[in-house]
Amino acid sequence: GGACTNALLASLKKHDHDITWVKLLEEMREVLVEKRFSQIPQLSSSRNLDLEHDTFSPLHKNGGTGKKRALFIGINYVGQQGELRGCHNDVISMKEYLVGKGFDEVKVLMDDGSNEVPNGANIIQAFDWLVSGAEDGDSLFMHYSGHGGSVRDRDGDEKDGKDETLVPLDYTTNGQITDDMIFEHLVLKVPSDCQLTVLMDCCHSGTILDLPYMVKADKETMTSGNPIAMLQNPNFNMEQLIAVAKQIMQHIQENPETMAMLQKGLQQGLASFAAMKLGN
Repeated sequence: GGACTNALLASLKKHDHDITWVKLLEEMREVLVEKRFSQIPQLSSSRNLDLEHDTFSPLHKNGGTGKKRALFIGINYVGQQGELRGCHNDVISMKEYLVGKGFDEVKVLMDDGSNEVPNGANIIQAFDWLVSGAEDGDSLFMHYSGHGGSVRDRDGDEKDGKDETLVPLDYTTNGQITDDMIFEHLVLKVPSDCQLTVLMDCCHSGTILDLPYMVKADKETMTSGNPIAMLQNPNFNMEQLIAVAKQIMQHIQENPETMAMLQKGLQQGLASFAAMKLGN
């Protein structure tokens, strides 16, 4: 299975209570070293988390009294070049964990012949499903295990000149899912007090969600002896956020019924959003 999924679940199963983000990152690093993985856990968020005191939970701070909805995407690329082996198992394991936490609305996309096909169009529709009707107090979770990639940035909103991507099953014919598309369909549609947690178990995922705060749990950071804190993401692009906001305002002018969504969902400018990833 995927390094990030395995490390996260192995760390969480050691405890019968919530643990701090620092503790989680430390234990994930231990699992990765023990299993001889080279990946480095990375956390990004829309707000500056207190890593020493804030705890990880897939549930909203209200204890999960709102909707509990989860989306799982696992792609082994069966029969294609670059075929993977463990992504379906990652989804099965993560689903079992979250259902045990009370998540009762779930959608699974896998190329196993039984579940919905994880092509580009279905993944975007699944993003929309995950955040549809989301309200303050809801708990949402998205897990992706598959290939990640990067393509040349065509709209000039990435400082490194590249858009990070997810690689759907039909990428050879219909292209990849860029971070701009994820930002539009997922991040911007989450109400300000709705918790959305995303686990990206793929390559090139370090900045795929384009969030303003981040920490990379490398050896230097975790063993410096200094308090471990989030830093401003150098790749966060406020111009991109403004450009998307302008597009939303234009859409609202053309579709007045969506004004309620803007008032409810974008009160604080960004979703209440945290993501655990492995960045290469």
